Amino acid sequence: MSFTDYIKKMLTGQLRNNPHSADQTASQTSSGAIEKTGPTLLAIDTASTSLSTAVLINGLVKGELYEDMERGQAENLMGFIVKSLDQAGIAFDEVDGIAVTVGPGAFTGMRIGLATARALGLARKIPVVGVSSLEAVAYGVSERDQQGRNILVALDSKRNEIFAQAFDGKKRPLSAPECVAPRQALMMAPPGDTLLAGDATPRLLTAAAHAPDAFYDCTAPGLPRAGNVARIAAARWETDENLPPVPMYLRAPDARRIEDQGPGKNKSAEEI
Repeated sequence: MSFTDYIKKMLTGQLRNNPHSADQTASQTSSGAIEKTGPTLLAIDTASTSLSTAVLINGLVKGELYEDMERGQAENLMGFIVKSLDQAGIAFDEVDGIAVTVGPGAFTGMRIGLATARALGLARKIPVVGVSSLEAVAYGVSERDQQGRNILVALDSKRNEIFAQAFDGKKRPLSAPECVAPRQALMMAPPGDTLLAGDATPRLLTAAAHAPDAFYDCTAPGLPRAGNVARIAAARWETDENLPPVPMYLRAPDARRIEDQGPGKNKSAEEI
């Protein structure tokens, strides 16, 4: 089966193992057994070194998949989507919208997720909304860990800097997302005890060894999970507060940096 045929079958629901699930859901809804309480969303995250997909139905996450994956996201994403939909028991034509992480993160990963989400949204003519990777990680911090404390999320940029953003006890942003050195990131947190989350937490803990305030590690996943991406998007679905589905770049791409440092940049005005 060609890739084009694969997409067509997914869009029309022909890849679903249980072809009667949609009819069953419709009959249950009409009889009053199940009442729709929010949008049905497909969520995608490929903005870092992992791949995650999930489906949100009536506020419940179903079919959530996650795998650490530095390479191969483009080749595996559609298979993850199909499997998530299958485990959730719905076809793609029952999805109301798509939520996708927009970064900050890996340039290639961001483009893979966004391009796929936008293409599927265009094919179905359904909304595609963006969610910050940093906020998705903050959302994964449990109430047991947080206990009302502030959160500082730090994601590895694979360079000397880290992607960081501070959140309050209700997981509302206290700062803008930035690409900064670890010590600068610590200064983003307000005074008081702060939880550290994200895969760059070890670097922050090292930098915080002699900090005046207390910084603590937590048990939250270090990278975004699609289920949290879906929950965030659903909470803002009716308010239009979700981010646009465009990449959140906090630093220049490496290709551009190399280009900027090329021989042409060293030419004198006379040579130009």
